[in-house]
Amino acid sequence: MSTPTAVASEVWQSRDLLRNLISKELKVRYKGSVLGFAWSLVTPLLMAAVFTVVFATFLRVPFGNGNFTVFFLAGYLVWQFFQNSVTASAGSIIGNGPLISKVYFPRELIPFSLVISQGVHLLLALLAVTPLILYYRGFHPQLLPAIVAALLLISVFTAGVSMLFGALTVKFRDLLELLQVMMMTWFYLTPVIYSIETIRGLENGERWVDVLRLNPMTWFAELFHTLLYGIALPIDPGDPTGGVPHPPPTIPDLATWLWCLGWAVFAFTVGYVVFRRSASSFVKEI
Repeated sequence: MSTPTAVASEVWQSRDLLRNLISKELKVRYKGSVLGFAWSLVTPLLMAAVFTVVFATFLRVPFGNGNFTVFFLAGYLVWQFFQNSVTASAGSIIGNGPLISKVYFPRELIPFSLVISQGVHLLLALLAVTPLILYYRGFHPQLLPAIVAALLLISVFTAGVSMLFGALTVKFRDLLELLQVMMMTWFYLTPVIYSIETIRGLENGERWVDVLRLNPMTWFAELFHTLLYGIALPIDPGDPTGGVPHPPPTIPDLATWLWCLGWAVFAFTVGYVVFRRSASSFVKEI
């Protein structure tokens, strides 16, 4: 297996192909649609409206004295980036079989191009919801470097998981069908539509919080919730107003950063090793 330095050099030499793959992904997604790239802006707002009506209005999920819509968007946009990247990458090697069988290039370019193109959609979506975040949670320019660092960490983590599923689905095609169920289950086990503090307030809440934190996406959801929304405080059931107003966005604690860094390095390492060891047999398998 080539060393990471050799692979990085190979990927850099193939940057024109990477650019073309990213461009193709960005063009294909909305080809023929009326709104085109505007869907990247409209979709998260529509999803926020639906989830707010269902969970905050109809089901009355306890949330406290804060804004559920902004809280949801802060976690959902990151989840959507992760889910779309992994789902697209899962069938990407099989889907690009004719290209892989005819031309040699670093196979990592395929999942990388999908993650980067989804990153473009994430940035557009963040741009679309920024006025809403600023209105309800205030302007905090000092957090911008931390937000950029958080985006890099979730991108590295997502690239690792994308490479892993991209390689595994070549040998285990049933994973493509199972992945939809896995992602739906993973979504509900990630604190996107509920806060970790809501779980903490339940009976045996601390135990459930420990269980949820075995899920790496819990740490990333908390990272972005803290940076874009702030802290969703525990609910005071005796206070009809829902308790103290939720504090504004701030820098997450060191433990959250270290867990996200650890998961990003671990996922990328595992995904890279599995992908590189499987890449030599892609032509034969597809």
